[in-house]
Parts: sequence; structure tokens; C-alpha cells
Amino acid sequence: MWTGAMRALVVDDDEVSLDIVSNILSEHGYEVSAARDGCEALGVVERGVSQLVVTDWEMPRMGGLELCRRIRDSDFSGYIYIIMLTGHHSEKQRLQGIYAGADDFLTKPLNTSELLICLKRANRILSLETRDLALFAMAKLAESRDPETGAHIERVQSYTRLLAQALSSTAKYRNIVNTEFVRLVHQTSPLHDIGKVGIPDAILQKRGKLTVDEYAVMKKHTELGARTLEAALERFPHAKFLHMARDIAAYHHEKYDGTGYPKGLTGEEIPLAARIVALADVYDALTTRRPYKDALSHYKARVIILKERCCHFDSDVVDAFLQCEEEFIAIKEKLTDVEEERRAPRAVPVHILAEHDPAIRILIVQENPEELKVLTDFLKLTNHEVLAASNGEDALRLFGEQSPRVVITGCTMPGIDGLELCKRIRACELGQCVHIVMLCPTTEKSNVVDAFEAGADDFVTTDVDHAELLARVRAGLRTARLHDELSRRTEASQQISLQLAQLNKTLQEAADTDHLTGLCSRRYGIARLDEQISLADRYCGPLSIAIIDIDHFKNINDTLGHDAGDAVLVAMARLFRENVRATDIVCRIGGEEFLIIFPAQTTGEASISLERCRQAIADERFPFGEHNLAVTVSIGIAGHRRREDGCSRLLRDADKALYDAKNSGRNRICAMSSECEGQPA
Repeated sequence: MWTGAMRALVVDDDEVSLDIVSNILSEHGYEVSAARDGCEALGVVERGVSQLVVTDWEMPRMGGLELCRRIRDSDFSGYIYIIMLTGHHSEKQRLQGIYAGADDFLTKPLNTSELLICLKRANRILSLETRDLALFAMAKLAESRDPETGAHIERVQSYTRLLAQALSSTAKYRNIVNTEFVRLVHQTSPLHDIGKVGIPDAILQKRGKLTVDEYAVMKKHTELGARTLEAALERFPHAKFLHMARDIAAYHHEKYDGTGYPKGLTGEEIPLAARIVALADVYDALTTRRPYKDALSHYKARVIILKERCCHFDSDVVDAFLQCEEEFIAIKEKLTDVEEERRAPRAVPVHILAEHDPAIRILIVQENPEELKVLTDFLKLTNHEVLAASNGEDALRLFGEQSPRVVITGCTMPGIDGLELCKRIRACELGQCVHIVMLCPTTEKSNVVDAFEAGADDFVTTDVDHAELLARVRAGLRTARLHDELSRRTEASQQISLQLAQLNKTLQEAADTDHLTGLCSRRYGIARLDEQISLADRYCGPLSIAIIDIDHFKNINDTLGHDAGDAVLVAMARLFRENVRATDIVCRIGGEEFLIIFPAQTTGEASISLERCRQAIADERFPFGEHNLAVTVSIGIAGHRRREDGCSRLLRDADKALYDAKNSGRNRICAMSSECEGQPA
């Protein structure tokens, strides 16, 4: 069974039959489209190349017979094989179908084996047509000998396919470079130099530069090739295959800026297929040995192609080349001629050239202008920003202004030499995070020692291989990025520490503060009370506390709501703060209960402040909406008595005094009596 990606169109208004035929074709390697009637099918055929059409006989709008007639009456490139599906297999229908243009017939219900036999017949017919086209065109080559090797044709063919596939993924060419275009340009690209069969060997194989007259003869191969393929087109005028081959042969030496030949076309006046083959052909010419020149490395060919962007080559095709460099190198190495394999320089791996990391500045310092330019152009291929200086003074200025992360410097320079440059860079604030590579003529021990003592991180000779230099530069870039990453992590850790400290402070404040009144919380108040008890015991000083409860507070909440109660609590906190000392500690320890700690005060002294508080509260009118609330408080006061009494005992005493105040009529202060107040235990 044929296994290529042949395009098939299935036409049927019966969805079940349509799915069955489509699935069979797909399973056997066909690229399948579908249509529900003849009108829709004709539109599909007109938009693209369908090599095989399987159509039902009876359909709405346009039936299978009319579809056959329309296809045969139209000028589509290449032959379209038509299989007719019919529910009635009669001799009359068969004759009608043949006259309409059908090639084969199948009767419904469909027999899979019969369909596969029809497909084999179709494949033989279509293969014969393609073979005829190729054989007819190639027959013109028998008139003379093509001096190019078969490997050249195979390489150009493979490069062309890669470029076309890369272009097909771009927005600009997505609808132009389809699967059919890729297939055709791959098939026809070997014919690009077909006209060279008419060029004398003395010119084709000449070593050295051609004379003006010889070059004029050489340029005629484009016209010779075009005429050869025009002859084929006279026999097959609708074959896209030959139209594309003719365009490639005629125009693959045109240049994007209009300086090429034979017609001096510019830009997109040059057929796209010719623009693609132009780059593929030049790349192969640069990287393979010819009678008049040696092969260049992939790197040097790449530099030339980049310089010819928008001059010789279409910039879109250059971008496609850059996208598939790895594949170019793989094809070049796989299809290298035996003699060239011994001579050709090894290509710099593109995975070294292609940097996908964030751009980092590289400073190159070299006295020799030619070496400086070579290194600068080469390292720009890493997609990093490259700075250049020819002496130490300029290098230091660029270092201060641009802060490069990698420095490549020669040893010997006028004024500030490489060793002194290293020392001065290391003395700068940013000099500790720079990777320095020293270039020296020899690897003598003294040179190496001097370089590392001056502050260099790496040492190479001036004749170092480009691939090795790139590898060392990338090592320096990794070091620079590692330093940046460590700096970012340190900064991030510091930020996290600050955030955690702020969060801890916020949490501590939330735990120590009552969120409604802003007073100390119960937890914080008890901790401070324990602290004051310890101080009182140590220094034999007095300590008093008071527990305060708002009288009839439940009535306020029940009558006016909790918002009124909250307003009273907030106002109460304000009055407490206004009427006690700054050193006294006021806490809210329950719903309407407050604790005040009086450090270094007896109960008598604390009672003075508490009476001010009680009186201020009794005199205050607490506004809430239309109401002015009168509120009173009951207060229980207790003093610390002896060392073995702790916080719990003191709180119980104050709480008992509070109950005495409430039981005595409220709005008053009651104190626990103490015979040992202020005395040591």
C-alpha cells in the first residue's frame, strides 16, 4: 500500500458512509478532507491539490457526475484520480461515469477490500504521472555532464526542506508555505543548477577567480535551466511541480537588494521558492570544497549569511536558517563527501552559540584590531551584548559605564596592560563578581602564575579554538549568573526576615492588645502582673490591683444592642487612661471587666486614682444615637501581701472585693484589708 502523505477528498451526504471511507483512507496514510456535496467538494479541490477524490453518485446541489465533469474541465495541477460510489451498479451508469471522467467505481454497501484495490490502482496511475514529469525533465540532462556531486544535490534538497518547514510556522507564511509547498520545493530544488550542463568544464572546474567573460558565460546557466524546464512545461502546462522548478532554476541567483542575475529582481519580486533555495545553495557552496576554494566552517558561513541579510538574502529566510542551525550541521556532517570530510573544519556546535539565557555584557580587550573584530563578531553570536576596547584605558572606562560580567583581555597592550587591568578591575566595587579570561601567546608557567595572581579566573592562549573559547565564556557566564542568583537569594532572605519580623510584631501587638478598646489584653496584663509581683517581692515594695466591672452592662446590650455596649467600653477605656498614672497598667480582661495594676502603690494610694475614675465615669454621659447613657462602675481593690502569694491569690482578693462593692449597692470602691501591705513577707 502507498505510504506517502497523498491528499484524498471524500464527498458524500451520508455521514455514516463519509466517516467509514474517511477512516479507511486515514488508516492507510492518506491526508483526508471531507465534503457533503459536489459544490463544497469543488471548492476544496480549487483551494488545494487533491490527488484522489472518492465521491458519491447522488448528492444535493451538485451530484457526483457533475463534480467529475467540473474537475475534468478545469486546469488543476497534476492528475486527480476519481473513484465513484453508487448504489446501483448498471452498465448505463458506468458508461455515464466514464464519460463524465470517473476512473473507477465501487458499489454500496462499501467493501473495504475492493476500496483498497481501487486505491492501489490510483496510486500506480498517480505515481506514473509524477515519474513521467521527473523523467522528462531529467532527460534534458543527458545532453551533457553535470560536474556537481550527488551529495550536493541531497544537501541542498534537505536544507531547502528545513527552511520551508521553518517558514511554515511563521504568521507571515503560514497560509503560503503549506504541506504541498514544502513537498514541491523539496522535490524541485535539485533542478536549481540544471542549466550548468551547458557550461564548459573549463569554466565549471576552473581553480581561481573567473574572468569577466568566463563569469558572463557561467551566469547563463540560469537561463539555460529555465529554458530546459519551459520545454517540459509545454507538455505539462498545469503542473505546479514544473512551474516551481522553472522559477528556482531561473531566479535562485537573484539577490534581495536587486544586484543579482539574470533579471535584477528585488525583494518579493523573486519567487519564494527561489529565495529559499538561494540560501540553501550558498550555505552548501560555502561549507563544501570546490575546485576553486576550500570549505568554510559553519561559523564562518553563518557570519557571511548574517551580513547578507536583506542584501543577498530575504531576512525571513535568514531567520528560518537561524531557527534550524542544528539540523543544518547534522545534515552537513551526515552528507559530507569523503574528500571534504578530511579537509572541512569542524563546525562550532550551535548549542554553544545559541544562548537562551538573559543577555549579559561581555567586554573584549585586544590590541590587534583584526583579532578584536573576529572575537567581537564571533561572540555576538551568543546573543549577548559585546563591548570592544583596544587598550586598557578604554576598557576601564567601559567597565565603569557598562558593568560587563565577563572580561576577555590580552596580556600585552600599551599603557595599562592586561595584568594591570585585572588588578584595577578587582579593586572596583563591582570587580569581585566579574569573570576574567586572560589571553596570552604562550602557556608558560610564569604567564599563568602572573595572570592568576593579577585576578584572572581563566587563562587561554591567543590561538584558542573558537568552540573552546565559547565554552570558557559560558562557564564565566554561569559564574556570573550564580553570583546574581546568590545575591537575589540573599536579598530575598533579608526581605523575608524583615517581613517575618514585621509580622511577628503585628502578631505580638494583636496578642497584647484588646482590639476594641486598645487597652492591654488579659494575657498581657497577667504577664505584667507576674512581673510586678516579682519586683515587689525583691524590693519589698507595695503593689496594688483593681478589678472594675460596669454596673448593669447587660441591660445596655439587651436594650440598645451591642454597638451601644462597645461605644461605652471604648469611652470607659479613655476615662481610665485619663485618670491614672502613666506607669499604671490598664487592661480589659473580660466583656465589661477591667484590670488596673498600680506598681509601687498601696491600696490607699491606688484608691485615690480609682475614686477619680469612678467619679469621672459617674459624671459622664455616654452618647449613643438619641440616648445619653448614665453608667457607673463597681471596683474591687487588693494589695499584694506576702512573698508566697502569687498572681492568682491577688486576683481572687480583688475579685472578692469587687463582689463586696456590688453587694453593697454598686458605684463604689471596696478594698481587701491587709495587715502586711507593703511589708516584706
